[in-house]
Amino acid sequence: MTNRSHAAAAAAARSFAAKSGAEGVAPLLPSAELRQRLEKGEEIVLVDVRGAEEQQVSMIPGAVTKEHFESELLPKLRAEPGKLVVPYCTVGFRSGVYAKELVEKHGLQNVRNGEGVIMWTFEGSGLVRQSHPTPPASVLGREEEPALAWQAVREVHVFGKPWDMAAEGYSTVYFSNVGGALRFGKQKCSTSGPRALPWVTIFLLFYLFFTPACGVMYDCGCRLALSKFSQVQTCNIYWPGHLPQHKCPWCSCSGFSCIFVASDSKAFRGVPLLDLLPDGFFVTLITVAVLVFAFKRTDKCLQQRGSVAIAMAKTAIAVTWFLSYCIVFGALFFAGSAEYPYFLGFSRV
Repeated sequence: MTNRSHAAAAAAARSFAAKSGAEGVAPLLPSAELRQRLEKGEEIVLVDVRGAEEQQVSMIPGAVTKEHFESELLPKLRAEPGKLVVPYCTVGFRSGVYAKELVEKHGLQNVRNGEGVIMWTFEGSGLVRQSHPTPPASVLGREEEPALAWQAVREVHVFGKPWDMAAEGYSTVYFSNVGGALRFGKQKCSTSGPRALPWVTIFLLFYLFFTPACGVMYDCGCRLALSKFSQVQTCNIYWPGHLPQHKCPWCSCSGFSCIFVASDSKAFRGVPLLDLLPDGFFVTLITVAVLVFAFKRTDKCLQQRGSVAIAMAKTAIAVTWFLSYCIVFGALFFAGSAEYPYFLGFSRV
């Protein structure tokens, strides 16, 4: 049975807002307080972060879509970081995640997380549905749209059946369990995907191409393959009865220098505790440290660009780091030891 009580809706909003992690930087703004401040004429930027299907059912009056906000309003708000921005969704989770991003990534100083459309049905001033494609009025200098652009409705999209707790008098629409899960996953991928791309790229580069890189640089026989064993089994140091002309440090290193070519077990063989470190530990450590620093600088320099542009820039940095690491350390081994007589076309013999 649907629980359409104010207490249940308020508890859901508090719970999901807390799970978003935004409470420390963008505290929850009660719907009653939001309505009162709007009625007093306070300039507040309301941002509906829900999907288009949800927005087509109804929105809070005066709200703008996330897409419109980012393309038209966010660049202007960077010059007015103190203006109040209130993202909202269904029960405060998606909006909390976005509110936190606005503070930490875009530098806005006055962001509150809205309780969502469900609590608005209890404490707000009603919902509206757009009757033509013109965006709703903004609070940053645009003229208000004609009143006929929006019509009052008593219907709300609550995302899924567990949140079917709007106030009495409102009809509800929600996705099926499967549909809701798929849409939630899609939204998570659309926000997390760009952030994950550079890290996935650097992992694949080092896993698939780090050992084959020595084959290219030292002409030692290491090749591209899906497993590490397959990559090194063709190295010429393993050819029976054959004295390799082109040795490579990836397969024949010794001593402490092995940590630079992801052979930590060789570098620390016989050293208590350190001999437990997995191969690639040092390379991973230095790569993460370098990229975290570089990515923070990228976020700061490109904060006015979209998430996709930032992700592509970070991916380019990751690729550059991989190539630079291979070439620099490959050259150092060649220059520092006569055991490696060949490097990228240069030969001592």
